[in-house]
Amino acid sequence: MTFDLLRASLFAAVLIVLGGYMFVFRPLEGTVADRYSELDAARSTLERSLALAHRIPSLTAERATLAAQLDRVHVRERRAATVERFLHTVAGVAGRDDVAVESVAADAREGAPLAVAAHAHTPLFDELALDVSLRGRYGDVIRAVRELNGGDVATRISLSSLGNAGRRPGARPQLTAAFHVLLLREADDSTTHNARPR
Repeated sequence: MTFDLLRASLFAAVLIVLGGYMFVFRPLEGTVADRYSELDAARSTLERSLALAHRIPSLTAERATLAAQLDRVHVRERRAATVERFLHTVAGVAGRDDVAVESVAADAREGAPLAVAAHAHTPLFDELALDVSLRGRYGDVIRAVRELNGGDVATRISLSSLGNAGRRPGARPQLTAAFHVLLLREADDSTTHNARPR
C-alpha cells in the first residue's frame, strides 16, 4: 500500500473543513438564530410602542372629553350640594313637564353599611339613595325621567312601582310611578355610607 500525498492532503483538508463546520459554524448558527429571535421580539415591541405613540393624541382627546363629561355632572361636589342640585332639577322637571312630584325621600332601605373586607378597594363612586314618586300622563312621566337622567347630576334611575292614579272627571288617565334613584358622586377615602352629609 503506497501513501499518496495528494489524497492524504485532500483528506486532511476535508477533515479540517468538517471540523471547522462542526466546532465553529454549528455553534454560531445557534447563536445567530437566537439573535434573530431577539431582533424579532425587539421589533415587535418597537412596533407596539410606535402604535401606542400614534394613539396618544386620540387618547388624550378622549380623556379630556371624559373629564368634561364628569365635570358636567358635578361628581366632585359635596353630598349636600349633589342632593340640592338634583332636587333643583326635580323642581324644574315638575314645572315644565306637567308632572306632579308626589314625594322625594331618602331611601329607607339604606341601613347600616355592610362589613367591608380589609383588602377591599375604595369604590370609585359614593351612592346617595333617594325614592322619588311622580304622577302624570305616561308620556309626561317618561319625558320627566329622561330629563332627570340627563340632568347635571350623575344618576342611576330604576322603576320601583307603577300604578294608576285616581282619575279626575274629564281628565286623561294618569299614573303614579315610583323610582329608586342613586345619585353618584366621586368617592374619597373619608366617604362611608353612614357618614354625615358634608
